Amino acid sequence: MWNKFSIKIQLIIIISLVVVAVEVATMFFVLKIQKEENNKNAIIEAKAITKSLNNDFVKYILNPSADLLSDISFRLKAFQNIKSMLVFDEANNAIYKYGTIDKESTKKYLKDSNTFFTQDSLYIKNNLVVDNYNFGYTILDVDLTNFKKRQNHITYTILAIFPFALIFGSFLAIFFSKSYTKPFLNLLEAMKKSDPTKDNIKYIKTNASNEIKDIFQGFNTQMEQISCASKKLQFQANHDQLTGIYNRFYMDKTIEETLKDANNTKGNNAFLIDLDQFKLINDSVGNEAGDNLLKMLVNHYKQILPKDALFGRIDGDSFSVLLKNSSKEFGEQFLQKSLEALSDFRFSHNNETHSVSASIALVHFKAFEFTLNELLKAVTVSLYTAKQKGRNKSHIYDKSDEKTKQVSIEIDTAKMIKEALGNGPARFELFAQDIVPLQYETDKIGYEILIRMWDKDNNFISPDKFLGAAERYQLMSAIDSYVLWTYLETVTKNKKHINKLHSAHINLAGSSLNNPDFQAKVKEAIEYFDFPWEKLELEITESSAIGSFNMANEFISYLKSKKIGLALDDFGTGMASFEYLKSMPFDVIKIDGSFVKDMHNDPTDKAVIKYIQEIASLKNQETVAEYVETKEDVEELRKIGVTYGQGYYLGKPRALSSWLEE
Repeated sequence: MWNKFSIKIQLIIIISLVVVAVEVATMFFVLKIQKEENNKNAIIEAKAITKSLNNDFVKYILNPSADLLSDISFRLKAFQNIKSMLVFDEANNAIYKYGTIDKESTKKYLKDSNTFFTQDSLYIKNNLVVDNYNFGYTILDVDLTNFKKRQNHITYTILAIFPFALIFGSFLAIFFSKSYTKPFLNLLEAMKKSDPTKDNIKYIKTNASNEIKDIFQGFNTQMEQISCASKKLQFQANHDQLTGIYNRFYMDKTIEETLKDANNTKGNNAFLIDLDQFKLINDSVGNEAGDNLLKMLVNHYKQILPKDALFGRIDGDSFSVLLKNSSKEFGEQFLQKSLEALSDFRFSHNNETHSVSASIALVHFKAFEFTLNELLKAVTVSLYTAKQKGRNKSHIYDKSDEKTKQVSIEIDTAKMIKEALGNGPARFELFAQDIVPLQYETDKIGYEILIRMWDKDNNFISPDKFLGAAERYQLMSAIDSYVLWTYLETVTKNKKHINKLHSAHINLAGSSLNNPDFQAKVKEAIEYFDFPWEKLELEITESSAIGSFNMANEFISYLKSKKIGLALDDFGTGMASFEYLKSMPFDVIKIDGSFVKDMHNDPTDKAVIKYIQEIASLKNQETVAEYVETKEDVEELRKIGVTYGQGYYLGKPRALSSWLEE
């Protein structure tokens, strides 16, 4: 409650309470002193009276006389404060009484002391002594009414002064609160009205030369420092550190505001620019040269930007342009101008010249036509569509365009792949298809691991739909790592299954063999899992084998050292690669199923199978025929000498979990 009051009110209350406390304390101490003084005066007065009658009482004790007694009584009447008096001789006999007094009570009061105070009286005992001889004593009852009147008069006087003192204290409190809180109120007002983050500062001044001046100067300086730091932070928050143009955060924020601007009737144009093959330049001449290229290109492109255009860097080699309140026709004209400006931008480094081009996407939009995420997706889809056309190409977004729809689907598919690789809601599941020996009988099992995918609604996504998107968006090595790790993690928990296993084939994309992350994942798996590695075969397709193997010799040697096998998948579709088969370290050759399907009707296909089998036999390589669909296929392949068969006749793909239950 107290903290809710302002400092001014608190100060007034505190000073007022101090005044009240001082007045009460003053009255208490004055009354206490006055009471002590009254009691002292009463005792002095009583003793003086007793002393003045001392000789008369002694005379009366020695020689009782009615006249003397009458004279004593007369003299006592002259003292207004004397209520009563008792005189005792040395034998403790009461020989004289004045006024109304209780002898037993007075003796009780004076039992332990010669003086005793009651509410209205003073009882005092005095000995009658002459020449050091005690003749008796007197007990005097003194009326304290007059003394109390004086004390009450002082009390009333103090109480009468109290309101004036309180009023004076209140005025004093108001004065001090106003004088001493004014600087703080000024400071508070300045703080409320100042917003240094927006360069709005209310400076405060003072004529004081004490601490107030230091506080005010400190406030002004602090506001200036905050304003300066805020400008710097705001610039850094909204601008790209390398190029000095706007960054993704600022561009997205501005686009979102533009989407809500209903006053804009012409519409707006959003561009997404991605440099073609910038990574090659970065890798060949270094990151520093790449950074210089970006800065030079930004300065070059700024020269063609329309007035009020917003230009920002989205990430490494991607840029965004926003033309507010501009027609679609104007946007298309600027798109063409941008392509021309960036079509053959040349960059020199270490006496070498490099050229750069760009793919550009354009989306024309009006207020409330898209959400921010929808617009960003539309411009991203358009950019990928442009890049599929080749270098230095553009694409204008049209939601009805089939190509745009296809790219949009692929982007969504890529997103689902990332979900499945993470925590969902889309998911992957491993399946396996039999690889059956054709030349001998065995109780051992062999299979090829296949990957299947379901979306968040548990709808099946066929591999031909998501693997193509994974290739285009560089996700294959991540998928291959997932398949390898998940397979090993699953089967190593079942020793019985591993003992029954002859071989497990896992498909790899050609790019995975050369991918450092995939290579690291394989090495980590070998260290982590207890698995008979000679039972693992890694498959790579013929179309990607040659280039991948030439660039991954060191990693292939590592795999061989761990007894991991290598299989060449879909062999036979690229006949020009037959000469490479002699030098490549394959353990298994998988014959493409297109030859198997037509071998009964086309002698050429049958001859190709025989030719592949003969070459493989000479190199002690095993063979696997794909797409084995009939009993006749099995019989013919056995005659040719093919080692294994794989196809629906021998076994359909089924969940890996079902294999582990056998």
